[in-house]
Amino acid sequence: MQIIILGSGQDAGVPQISCDCQNCSRARKNPKLKLLGPSIALLDSGKKYCYLIDASPDIKHQIESIKEIIPKVKTQETIPISGIFLTHAHFGHVSGLWSFGKECIDTQEITVFCSAKMSEFLVKNHPFSHMLARKNFCISEVKINQTYPIEDFKITSIQVPHRDEYADTVGYIIEQNKKLLYLPDLDYWTEDLIKLVESVDIALIDGSFYSKDELPGRDDVPHPPIEETMKLLNPTKTEIYFTHFNHTNSILQKEGKERKETQEKGFQLAYDGLIINI
Repeated sequence: MQIIILGSGQDAGVPQISCDCQNCSRARKNPKLKLLGPSIALLDSGKKYCYLIDASPDIKHQIESIKEIIPKVKTQETIPISGIFLTHAHFGHVSGLWSFGKECIDTQEITVFCSAKMSEFLVKNHPFSHMLARKNFCISEVKINQTYPIEDFKITSIQVPHRDEYADTVGYIIEQNKKLLYLPDLDYWTEDLIKLVESVDIALIDGSFYSKDELPGRDDVPHPPIEETMKLLNPTKTEIYFTHFNHTNSILQKEGKERKETQEKGFQLAYDGLIINI
């Protein structure tokens, strides 16, 4: 199986709307520096299926990149997506579902896998409730900490501490020949999560911010900064990639000391189009 990073940016990507920070300005001048919203694809090496984790606001572009690899799957006529696993209800992770409605792709009963609380959010809120009524997608509830066989791989959702204004938040362990943990959003590291990272072969984790003082005028950044995370995790035990980069993150500057120090410590940085074989 291949894991393809469709988007390594935070919810709004890079460049962000109406922002003239150094990272955003550079990305406007150089398209290679752009980052799409957070999503990954689980792609069968035989090109028989393709599942997404999260539906980002950039899903239009992400589906186009998938079609270059796998033009069609057996369960859908209009898009090469077999199903979608959701982590939580924040804008950058669920808003792409709207593109599956009648105004756009108009899919038929594509399966959305999510927790019970996330299911409740979709059922009770427009436009998702309307899309469910039209059978653009159907919901398959996934119980926390229970492993499910899907196609020729296994997937397990795990509870994650994060801002849960609308629903809860989960991460996913994907297992085939190797185990990969996808954990793009969390508020803080717990002992259990640290042990979980150490137990898998590969981990894609929250790298939203490099430091706590990254956002001017704010001291309540609800993500563990990269510089603190590196003190807690051991990249010699697990292949660790940071992802979900905010547009302010200094690690995006290829010539910067933050990027150099992070890589020298053995940590890696995800990027749009990265392929990881498991």
